[in-house]
Amino acid sequence: MSERPRRLCCSLVALAALSLHCDALAQSPSSAVVERQPFSLADGDRVVLLGSTMIEREASHGYWEAALTSRFAGRNIQFRNLGWSGDNVFGEARARFGSVADGFSHLKEHIETLKPTVILVNYGANESFAGQEGLSSFLTGYETLLAMLDESKARVVVVTPFAIEDLGRPLPDPAAHNKDLRMYCDGIARLADRRNDLFVKLYDAFGSKLSPLSKSPLTDNGMHLTAFGYWRSAPVIEERLGLLPRRWQIELDARDQNIAARGTTISRARFAPNKITFAALDEQLPLAPPPADSPPAASTSESRIVTALVLAPGKYSLKIAGTVVATGTAAEWAAGIEIAGGPDVEQAEQLRKVILAKNLLYFHRWRPQNETYLFGFRKHEQGQNAVEIPQFDPLVAAKEAAIRELSVPVQREYELTKVDLK
Repeated sequence: MSERPRRLCCSLVALAALSLHCDALAQSPSSAVVERQPFSLADGDRVVLLGSTMIEREASHGYWEAALTSRFAGRNIQFRNLGWSGDNVFGEARARFGSVADGFSHLKEHIETLKPTVILVNYGANESFAGQEGLSSFLTGYETLLAMLDESKARVVVVTPFAIEDLGRPLPDPAAHNKDLRMYCDGIARLADRRNDLFVKLYDAFGSKLSPLSKSPLTDNGMHLTAFGYWRSAPVIEERLGLLPRRWQIELDARDQNIAARGTTISRARFAPNKITFAALDEQLPLAPPPADSPPAASTSESRIVTALVLAPGKYSLKIAGTVVATGTAAEWAAGIEIAGGPDVEQAEQLRKVILAKNLLYFHRWRPQNETYLFGFRKHEQGQNAVEIPQFDPLVAAKEAAIRELSVPVQREYELTKVDLK
């Protein structure tokens, strides 16, 4: 085995040993710090996303759900988005034509119907505008909400808001309000800790990305994430849930005819003059690609690198399933080339689009636009049509079957070929 693949293999062994050592420390009774188990989803889990605008808009972008779906590929997992723009812990926006108490009851009814096993809850952004004076009432309301959710016996994951992004003048400087928002996030952290809930702090998740006049804004008004913001935040959500970073790397050694890999399993390797072929089955799909209007060189913590060592001088192209995904000189391949496209990335994007279709169908299921006529005070006019609403259920189920199938990686054929033969 050559030195480079040997170093990669040794690094993988060392990382595995370190991971096992850290797990042992976390589980040891003598450890000074008790760490919660990383977030995980099992076959049969029913996940509810609950919150205000940030949660509701995720249903229209799907990057968070697609990331978690691909993490736990092939499992029978339901995601239900119960986000409601302008909502708070009291259920005020859900009141429709009734009282705030009616809005809270409305939410409780949906939770009871869905019977979730996992609930991701995100509140505090709207409530923080009440400042110091509103903090106590907010935390009391949040505790009441979480106690209601406890009745479902679901695992609760408490997620904080992001800090408001400074997009420059003439928009207001968010610095003063972000101090209030941080105060609310600190209160949420204390509440989650007291309840022993998994806590996901997103307030400072982007660091310099939320500094004044960011070159790549994540929001359209400082508060509401753009499509790029949702895409960029997906790996951040994974990280803050305690999930390991996505890593995918293939290292080819043309001289010793070895292949070392991480994040994928290699088979049927063949080495010939000016050509290397093999099959690869990934452990999980990559993240969905960035939106079309993303800033140049948009990137996440995920990397997909192919390195080829000791190639004869010249230019080489890499094909995956017959599609050219990268071309470079022998020196460039020796340094490693990032694979940004290809059929696996396309499958990840197709997965996200089917998730969006499912989310839209479910939105019409639980929030029909004419619900006042179907279920409200005007149901005497069109209430007979309410029987059509449950007909969305099999449509949603069909999309979920497609999601499960699409979430599973497919074995691909790779071919690295010299293309400047003379």
